[in-house]
Amino acid sequence: MPVDPVVTLAADLIRAPSPSGSERPAVEVLLAAMRSLRFDEVYRDAAGNAVGTYVRGPGPTVLLTGHLDTVPVGDESLWPHPPLAGEIADGQLWGRGACDMKSALACMVHAAADVAAADFAGTLVVAGVVQEEVGGLGSRHLSETLPCDVVVLGEPSKLQLKLGHRGRVEVVVEVPGAIAHAAKSELGENALYNAARYLTALESVELPTGGPLGGSSATATRVINYPLEGANVVPGGAVITVDYRIMPGDEPDDVLARLTALTSDERVRFSFPKERAVSEDGAVEYTYDLVAPAYLAPPGHPAVATARTVLRAVVEEHGLEFEEGYWWFCTDAPHLARRDTPVIGFGPGAEELAHTTRECVPLEDLRVARNAYRELARAYLASRQTERIHDEG
Repeated sequence: MPVDPVVTLAADLIRAPSPSGSERPAVEVLLAAMRSLRFDEVYRDAAGNAVGTYVRGPGPTVLLTGHLDTVPVGDESLWPHPPLAGEIADGQLWGRGACDMKSALACMVHAAADVAAADFAGTLVVAGVVQEEVGGLGSRHLSETLPCDVVVLGEPSKLQLKLGHRGRVEVVVEVPGAIAHAAKSELGENALYNAARYLTALESVELPTGGPLGGSSATATRVINYPLEGANVVPGGAVITVDYRIMPGDEPDDVLARLTALTSDERVRFSFPKERAVSEDGAVEYTYDLVAPAYLAPPGHPAVATARTVLRAVVEEHGLEFEEGYWWFCTDAPHLARRDTPVIGFGPGAEELAHTTRECVPLEDLRVARNAYRELARAYLASRQTERIHDEG
């Protein structure tokens, strides 16, 4: 049986280490594949993203995209197959980035080449972006420099249509105390007890509910007391980290107001930590609060209607059941949608395997995804529907 070029490219990308901020090896693999498939323009942009385009005159611009960076491989001894080998076993392609999300990009590159073999009007772009796992520098830059009419985002979705996700706000809660010797604790104020009272209140906080995304959530993920040294010292302070998942309309200021109302102690301080992101060669830099907005594609949007029709036909042709829903994790969709651009989610692999030592993707998923991306791009470009989408959005 001949080797599927999509599987070959996906495996090559897995073998190219690309931790966030050091993606160049994988970027070069993707750029080489684009050149071999005769993309009209192939380049590495200022942020470090791999970008390839097919241009066929006036018309809409369709972007197929995903991220090239990965989380660390962790303890390699826990993997059933070497995490950077790109091995095929039991009908699966294994390794870090297999489903999150190098395989989707391999499908997108070949799907774009399929589309380019026929006539279409407009511009078809494939972009492998950097630093998605650490704040989205690549997609932030791409949305500012490469306007488009519709985006197809290939995060893993079990080959189902995804129309958004909750956002994330990271909140730091600084709880006061006063240092004392543990043998005479009444001379101080134990910050851990103050933190415990706040955490108890947090557990029962009333949050927005309902809607397609299911409501907001607030989860304490870390408590650090200081000073750290000395098991016989009453802690003089503590810092709680709260992971707050937001819905559209639940703004960061609303989050702070809700969390502040849980305590009457005016000494407690609340803040959003800031993140500084710099591209690999230092050409692009962002500083931003650790706030990832929610994203929700308008259900009646023409781009969504087209995606429903096209993806249903493709997945049912392969004997699968069509479903749609929402991701339970954050993606680059809010950054890519900043120009009111609709973002359509669809990808191979199971999202539950992302970031684990069992990360893999079924080979059959790659065949389906390539067909789906090809047909979706053809539909958007052939009908020029995206021009109307952009005007109506």
